[in-house]
Amino acid sequence: MKRLSRILAALLATLVVLATLPAAAQDWVGKGRLEGIVRDQDGKPIQGASVKLRLPDRPNEGPDLKSDARGRWSKFGLRGGEWKVTIEAPGFQPGDIVITVSEVQRANPIDYKMAPVPKATEQAPSGLPPEVLEAVKAGNEALEQKRWGDARTAFEKVLPMAPDNVGLLMALARSYSGEGKTGDAVEMLKKVTKKDASNWGAWMLMANMLLEKGMLEEGRAALEHVPQQSVTDPNIFINVGVLFMNQKKNDEAEGYFTKAVEVAPAQYDPYYYRGLARIALGKHAEAKADLRKVVEMAPVDANEVKEAKQLLEALK
Repeated sequence: MKRLSRILAALLATLVVLATLPAAAQDWVGKGRLEGIVRDQDGKPIQGASVKLRLPDRPNEGPDLKSDARGRWSKFGLRGGEWKVTIEAPGFQPGDIVITVSEVQRANPIDYKMAPVPKATEQAPSGLPPEVLEAVKAGNEALEQKRWGDARTAFEKVLPMAPDNVGLLMALARSYSGEGKTGDAVEMLKKVTKKDASNWGAWMLMANMLLEKGMLEEGRAALEHVPQQSVTDPNIFINVGVLFMNQKKNDEAEGYFTKAVEVAPAQYDPYYYRGLARIALGKHAEAKADLRKVVEMAPVDANEVKEAKQLLEALK
């Protein structure tokens, strides 16, 4: 998960390749623009990610894009209103977010960080017949090979005989997640956390899934079960913060970006987003300190460096 919609749009202008306008007969055509970057959890760009833009009332119509070598994509000529952005890439969990497009104000680039597909669990139910254990083994092999449907089928066969096995429930959740069945995956994870409330991995996976679906309150509630010292990836806090920014709740966003800074003080992304939230809150001195961190820490050719310099210049 990484996603800004309409904050400081005039100050964050970046170069994009203008696409040819679609035919006038297409109802989704307008003067709006969306652009973004797709990255992995380490911040490396993902080339060739599928980016589908759809209006909620027209799920089968809209542009299909691919991210370039720098993980970037852009589309000009979109109708104003809410758009669903679905992002998929081999080896990563698919996700989608809803963004509001304006035909008069440019939206900030969407910074989307994809989580890798979870690896197969090694934990198998014990005390079961050999044929059942073979089914678990087959499911784990399918999970490793990203054959999500086969994995789910194998694990579902075992579930009636081991309904309380946490390892099996986690494996099923991962299978459902790979198939894009977020609702089913979350239900499995709820069963896990009901049996083991201290299973931080299950709570984290659940929070990520809910946040990627734009379910802010549910995702935040799941995340609150995880002690902050157990969180090693700042992106989950960044995702929550960005969702709050999209709702113009910048004070709450600032708090989550601060948590991200505390988890990963050597990474520049948390400072970048906290700087944006602080500008929106009128905390210009604090924002400039964050943006200077970005300039100091990020690669010189990073887009965030260019934008941070533009903002610092505008805040003089």
